[in-house]
Amino acid sequence: MVSKVVKSVFYDDLQKAGNFKQLEHRLLGESNLPGPRANLGAASAFADAFAFSEVTREAWELIVEWSQVLDAPTDDPREFLPFCALQAMGAYYRYAESSQQEVILQCCQAAMNDSRWRMREAAAIALQRIGEQDFGVLQSLFDSMLDTAGALEKRAFIATLAHPPLLKEPAHALYALKLSEQILDEIAAGQTRYNTEEFRVLSKGLEYALSVFVEHAPEAGFELLAKFAVTEDKRMLKIVKSNLGKARLTKKFSQDVERIQLLMNSE
Repeated sequence: MVSKVVKSVFYDDLQKAGNFKQLEHRLLGESNLPGPRANLGAASAFADAFAFSEVTREAWELIVEWSQVLDAPTDDPREFLPFCALQAMGAYYRYAESSQQEVILQCCQAAMNDSRWRMREAAAIALQRIGEQDFGVLQSLFDSMLDTAGALEKRAFIATLAHPPLLKEPAHALYALKLSEQILDEIAAGQTRYNTEEFRVLSKGLEYALSVFVEHAPEAGFELLAKFAVTEDKRMLKIVKSNLGKARLTKKFSQDVERIQLLMNSE
């Protein structure tokens, strides 16, 4: 059931294909691009209009078309179209036919590796919407990709999971920690190329996401941080130190934070 607020914003424009060009102009005008911050509220409201079963075939085809806008560089207003389309796909996933669900996951995987950071964020947001509907979809997708995943894909995994609504179930938080440990083990073993932009993006993601997971599963989480605190790998130490400095941990688990910091200092 779509809320009246969502219907009043985008619902009517999506009922007839003849309105799509007008809708496109409207979204481009509300995108806030070029600029540092896209209009997240408009993108979310657009996605919410797809969170129900009665999506027309034409509306589905519209977001598939928009998801393929690859020639709009970062901060170009047209980048807002695939940014919105991916989130709409995530909202629609539970109602989509199996063939459509395959397309949605394929589009998310492609966006994980997009050179545009905003599109990578859209992939994570879309997957978060899917995970809120069925966490098992995320587990199956990530597990199937992990062995061959590149740095940007691994970053997408942890960015998706670092979403508190997904971590309310203890098993979900433990899964996020297990996946993170596998990624960190690969880095520690030298299986990840360091001096690349892709690794920098992955590292940045790890520097905040672990603290989100630890907050929701502190016993296992601090055990994980302790494991990687006793290393001479400066990259690993940077990841651990950054997470220990997050307020979500320092305010709630100060003694555990101090314990891990002592382990780091003793090395």
